[in-house]
Amino acid sequence: MVSNHLIGIGNLSTLCEDYCVSCCVGRRENVVVGMTPVAASCAHHCSLPPPRRAGDHRRAALGPPADDDLGAGIRCLGRGRQGLASALVDPHQSLTAKDRASRWIIGRAFMPITSDVRKRWRRTRRNGTGLRLVTAVLAIGTLVTGAAFTVVRQGEDRYAAQLMDRYAADLAAAVSDRASDYSATVRYLAAAVGAQSELRSEDYARITAGLDPAELPGVASASFVVPVATPRIAAVQATWRSRGAAGLTLRASPSRSQHAFVIYERPLDGLATIPGTDVMQSPAVEQTLDRAWIGHKLMVSSAYHLIRDQTLPDRQRQASIAFAEPIYTPQGPALPDRFVGWVVMPVRGQDFLAETLRQRGQGAVQATVAETTGDRTIITSTRSGRRLADDSLARHRTLFVGQRRWELTLWPTTSLRAATDRGTSLFTLGAGAALTLVLGVMTGVLAGSRGRALQQVEHATAALRRDIDRRERVEGQLRESEQQLRHLAFHDPLTGLANRALFYDRLTQALAARALIDRPIAVLFIDLDGFKQVNDQLGHQAGDHVLRAVAERLRVGLRNSDTVARLGGDEFAVILDDLTDTEARRAAERIIIVIQEPVEVDGMGAQVSASIGIALGHPDVTADHLVREADAAMYFAKLSGKNQYAEADPSPEPTSSI
Repeated sequence: MVSNHLIGIGNLSTLCEDYCVSCCVGRRENVVVGMTPVAASCAHHCSLPPPRRAGDHRRAALGPPADDDLGAGIRCLGRGRQGLASALVDPHQSLTAKDRASRWIIGRAFMPITSDVRKRWRRTRRNGTGLRLVTAVLAIGTLVTGAAFTVVRQGEDRYAAQLMDRYAADLAAAVSDRASDYSATVRYLAAAVGAQSELRSEDYARITAGLDPAELPGVASASFVVPVATPRIAAVQATWRSRGAAGLTLRASPSRSQHAFVIYERPLDGLATIPGTDVMQSPAVEQTLDRAWIGHKLMVSSAYHLIRDQTLPDRQRQASIAFAEPIYTPQGPALPDRFVGWVVMPVRGQDFLAETLRQRGQGAVQATVAETTGDRTIITSTRSGRRLADDSLARHRTLFVGQRRWELTLWPTTSLRAATDRGTSLFTLGAGAALTLVLGVMTGVLAGSRGRALQQVEHATAALRRDIDRRERVEGQLRESEQQLRHLAFHDPLTGLANRALFYDRLTQALAARALIDRPIAVLFIDLDGFKQVNDQLGHQAGDHVLRAVAERLRVGLRNSDTVARLGGDEFAVILDDLTDTEARRAAERIIIVIQEPVEVDGMGAQVSASIGIALGHPDVTADHLVREADAAMYFAKLSGKNQYAEADPSPEPTSSI
């Protein structure tokens, strides 16, 4: 029991403005009055009602305890737990001076301890909240800084990728243009040679005199090559010697039956000429000549080493290609052109494209042009700048030159990286880190004064939320009630269809719209035939079931844009908007068919039919007048035999039964 009272003392305390007579006396002080027994004790001995909250005692100014009472209280505490328990027992018993002194000493001894513990706990909680806020700010700042750095770095990477794409497109166009220029030159030479009826040495010199080595870098020569079979070598040699090729000696490759000899040659590289050489000794040239002859068009060979370069050291020999165009001489309008030979222009690959790639690449990229077949021989390459180890920026483009496929490959260099200004991302990272630290410090400074304001905001927010929830519930209930009332006001409670008020409202709107845009409108007035017999024979519940079934058939059988209403009893009405008179008749026929189908009621079939009056909208007609016209037409249909429809006009005639 003693421990229970001590727990209460440690947990519950308040400020007692004035000590009561039976609990304690003395100056204003923090004392233990939180426990219900103690509060009840104050009320019992002071003849006051129990306090409702801390500090709700009436003032009772008394002096300090007497010395004898204080000493008695100390001696009481000295007797151990039993003595302490006797000071905290049932408050309704009479308290002696010793008990009053003991309680006063307990309040003076334990109250500062509990107050310090509570303050320390609150301070720790506030500090923990502030630390969490600072941690959150630092974490969010770090994430935002990292995200900003990533975005800026990605922007730089995208810019670098765009630069690489631009360089790739520019260099691919440059290579294609250079190859096209060389192809055009070879075609010109072939056309000029083919135009000669008897090509002589001086003719070929005149045709090739315009070739400028400065405009055709990499070109070794421009050669006129003719095909010769082995038995005809001597005859062909004599023929071309007679045409100005003095000293021509055709040197056939061994073990071959067909040859292709250089007859005339215009050197462009400053090296010695090779007339009489059999170019078929190079497989790449042989294949190119055959393809050009068969395809009747210019061909480009695969990479090979020029015959004239075979005497050079390996490191000086370049991968080369050859442009070959077949030559045809006309023989008259009735005969096909005669094949004469080829114009062959061998080109050293490095000299052919290296300078173009360097100029267009501007040192920002390294480029390589290679074949896509075989051992992927590199035709030309540039090594300007220092390559970056970033394969994602490498670009590959496929080029088609003379029916061959080349691959242009580009790699970025340090010059390209400098052009993308990557310092921006590093600046973003540094600025974000500095801003995050500043925000963290500011948050730590402001976190100390945050607790009380946050608590007040939470209380106010909770009260506001409760009020908002209550208002939302009330508004929801009001909206539901309003919707229910509106539905009841404009719909038939039995069938759920529109009632007379809603029907007239929609009809008035439809007539107003018709007056503006002149679109057709029709009203069907429907009355059920035989419904009274159903009510009389099967009862009103069966009649209600039939009405609901008819309403559902009307709702399903018509368009969503049509208005179906029950005007009362067994009368229905339909607004057919934007329908011609023919379409209105068809709708009436469908309604008559679906309504006359039996309705099952308690295992029995109840059958009704429909008499329908059709009234078409016309200028200056009102809703009431149009309904009366349809009603009159319906009565005419009933008088004419029922289960049919009639149209409203000055002299309506009944239609045939459905």
